[in-house]
Amino acid sequence: MNPTSQEFAAIQKLQGNLVCTVGPLFFAALRDRPSGYLNTPLTVVAAGMAKWLDIYSGVLMVRVLLSWFPNIPWDRQPLSAIRDLCDPYLNLFRNIIPPIFDTLDVSPLLAFAVLGTLGSILNNSRGAY
Repeated sequence: MNPTSQEFAAIQKLQGNLVCTVGPLFFAALRDRPSGYLNTPLTVVAAGMAKWLDIYSGVLMVRVLLSWFPNIPWDRQPLSAIRDLCDPYLNLFRNIIPPIFDTLDVSPLLAFAVLGTLGSILNNSRGAY
């Protein structure tokens, strides 16, 4: 039961039409899936880093809010761990922006802006795949 050359050409034409039709429909169906449905390694890494930046932003917020209270014992746990985790990052921005009137430190504003921008880039790259 070998097909004739005309039948073989017709089968190839049908296969070509099928691939040209089904391929775009497959990817269109994937595009309509909820975000995070297609988990490639890059999207998993981007999601993990975005979540880590969210957690770090929360810890940084606690550090900044606690700095408003002068009698906080920074040498005790868990406060020393928060200080040790956040101060190296904040010092990067303290070297760029000096305190206003020698008392008001606005460098955390830039630190939060950088974290927010990085988180936004990671969230957008996660949705692109």
